[in-house]
Amino acid sequence: MKRFQVTPELVGKYINQCLWSDTNPIGKIVGIKGKTKVLIQPVVAGPNKTKMEWVSGGFAGHCYNQSEQTYDFFEEGEVFEVSLSNSSMRGNRWYIHNNPAKYYDFNF
Repeated sequence: MKRFQVTPELVGKYINQCLWSDTNPIGKIVGIKGKTKVLIQPVVAGPNKTKMEWVSGGFAGHCYNQSEQTYDFFEEGEVFEVSLSNSSMRGNRWYIHNNPAKYYDFNF
């Protein structure tokens, strides 16, 4: 496995946490503070703007348009420092993306 490195190209990217079928935004990388440390501006997702459509089935119903979820994202709170490495990324289930992401699996 290639060793994870903090590079200037990470500034402006987003960290999202993927928990099985759900995804939540963690924050935006706003600075670098050493070889392994980054500064993160927390990002939160507003309420889902899509009206979820349900049909009977399963335990309580089946949401058939869950892939159409849309959210607005806001930078809130104080910047915090995090050490990034292969093991911390894997352990936290964090992934680096170009955009913040939010997805809730209504059918799980």
